[in-house]
Amino acid sequence: MISAKFIPHFYTRLKHLYGLDVRALSLMRIALAVVLLLDLCIRASSLTAHYTETGAVPFNQVERSFWSPGYFSLFQFSDTYWFALTMFIITGIVYLFLLAGYKTKLFTLLAWFLLTSLQNRNTLILQGGDDLLRLVLFWGIFLPWGNFYSFDSIKLGSSKYAKNVILSVATLGYVILLFSVYFFTGLLKESTEWNSEGSALYYALSLDQMTWPLGKMLLAYPGLLKFLTVFVRWFEMIVPFLLLVPFKNARFRLVFILCIIAFQLSISLTLFVGLFYLISLVALIGLFPSQIMDWLDSKFKRKQNIEIKISLNSFFKKLASNYYINVIKNSFLFFCIALCMLWNISTVSGSGLTVANGFFQFGYGLRFNQNWGMFAPTVFKDDGWYVMEGYTKDSLKIDINRKGVKTNYTKPTSVLAYIKDDRWRKFYENYVFASNAFMRPYFCTYLIHDWNKNHRDDKIDSLKIIYMKEVSVLPNQKQKVTKEVLCTCGN
Repeated sequence: MISAKFIPHFYTRLKHLYGLDVRALSLMRIALAVVLLLDLCIRASSLTAHYTETGAVPFNQVERSFWSPGYFSLFQFSDTYWFALTMFIITGIVYLFLLAGYKTKLFTLLAWFLLTSLQNRNTLILQGGDDLLRLVLFWGIFLPWGNFYSFDSIKLGSSKYAKNVILSVATLGYVILLFSVYFFTGLLKESTEWNSEGSALYYALSLDQMTWPLGKMLLAYPGLLKFLTVFVRWFEMIVPFLLLVPFKNARFRLVFILCIIAFQLSISLTLFVGLFYLISLVALIGLFPSQIMDWLDSKFKRKQNIEIKISLNSFFKKLASNYYINVIKNSFLFFCIALCMLWNISTVSGSGLTVANGFFQFGYGLRFNQNWGMFAPTVFKDDGWYVMEGYTKDSLKIDINRKGVKTNYTKPTSVLAYIKDDRWRKFYENYVFASNAFMRPYFCTYLIHDWNKNHRDDKIDSLKIIYMKEVSVLPNQKQKVTKEVLCTCGN
């Protein structure tokens, strides 16, 4: 028979082994809020194009063709420029409150809700980093990441030394999320390109739409890339298990952090992935061991004797102290963890697992849907560049993608130079797909209006969007370029 002391003692052992430092979680909150603000600014730079009815992606088309059951967005109420601008301003204010740590739980919930609403508005510009950002924010709702470095900690006073380490269902969900990102990324890389052929990284670095000069330089070493291809897959599948080592876990966690930092920095130096690498790095901060946080506190001369003393009138304090509410909350979070794991397993071919429709709808509603298949199972090979051929009143052909120069179909020195940011890169990537052909006229019309608004002396009457398709090939294979007219529209 289990003694009454066994469970508390066992929990204490687990907490000592797998507990996370609350200060690290609080530091992650600050860094995550900064990334959210940066992401919002990047999105705002294309406000009309990506978030209004006169842009490239009207909401009614997104809702009709790209939404799943359970999706929601505040942009359903209006698709006008001024409504979108208002939503961006409100979202920015919420992010600032999260950054400051003011009523942290409330503003974490609002930040997750507004971010999900924003992402659902235009799914054509999303990438894997958006899923990670949204899911870390979800788990943050249930983490005590407002206990340090926040207005809440100043406002609510202090007493003797605080409990810095926490182990909860929410910390488990956060750790399993990070485990899943890398493990399933590796597991999904099951094609011959990632295994016997070893050509995946060569194909990836051949993509002119997303490769930096350093990545292009590596193409001169196909033998090295073949080795790195196999190494990357096994690295992604093995390294996450460092988070689960049942002894000296803090040290192994630190090794995991250092490995992923090196991995993400190598990605950022070779591939144009927007905020993906930055989001991935920020998501690691909550794993920092107490020794690192002690060192940081000593560097910034922050006193260690701070504890958050929650007001008795606090709504969240009353909820946190209610036994039945805690049981319901933890049961819900365990269910969320199980659903996310099942979702990830179902993405692996041959797993035989599926998620029931009812659970799928619930998961879509909370936006648990995730697929960590970066360049998996195969690498996207339909590379190329765009020519936006406009026709002026004088019957001149100009490329409005290259600031109105005379149309030239030859490959530019740098394809990346004509891509504004990673949001546009993802849009251009999705624009090519035949399944999205019905969206093409909206973008075409937007480009004409946008060009004519800013070039009154050089207006165009019609536009032809051309994709110069260049399929990636292996060394010593001949590469062909084909001209594909994706859309033609008039003013």
